[in-house]
Formats: sequence, C-alpha cells, structure tokens
Amino acid sequence: MCTVVGDVIRTRLAVQVKRWKSNVQAPVIQQVRGSLGTHEQGLIITTSDFSKGAREEATRANATPVGLMDGEQLVDLLIQNEIGITLTPLQLIQLYTPSSGPL
Repeated sequence: MCTVVGDVIRTRLAVQVKRWKSNVQAPVIQQVRGSLGTHEQGLIITTSDFSKGAREEATRANATPVGLMDGEQLVDLLIQNEIGITLTPLQLIQLYTPSSGPL
C-alpha cells in the first residue's frame, strides 16, 4: 500500500491484520519487520490487543518502527468515520419511588 501525505510525500506501508482473541506477541512484530522492504513502514491491526513484549518490540531502538492498532483503537476509528456502524438513538427511562428516589 502506498500512502500519500499532502500530495507530496509518498510512503510505502505494509499492513497485516489479525482477527485474534489472544494478544499479539513480539514474534509477530519481528516477522512483519523482517518482511519490510527498503523505505517501507509496517502496521499491524488486531481485533484483540498487543502484549507488553510486542509493544516494546514495535518501538525497539535501532529497528524500523512498526505501528500498532488494537481492537479499541480500530473500533474508535470505525466510529469516527462511520464505517460499518449504525447510530441508534437511545431513550433512558428512570423510575422513582416517592420515598426512596431512583430505583
């Protein structure tokens, strides 16, 4: 994938997406980094989360950084861009008793 920033800078981006229930571990970060070509950046998106070791590996000094997007960040991005979601108004009804207040 090639991303364009400001119609001037072009960046090659390798993206790997994981639909996992368990956390993504450091070896996955190492594999993605190892598959990157010259001047490429990496991004891993998961529906779960990343282990502490994976987060440390992604930002390891003297290595090509690999961007990480966990499940919560993915959902936030989908909501912000209204992708695959339906906004439904919700009406909240709260009942009171005369002596004790809200139930």
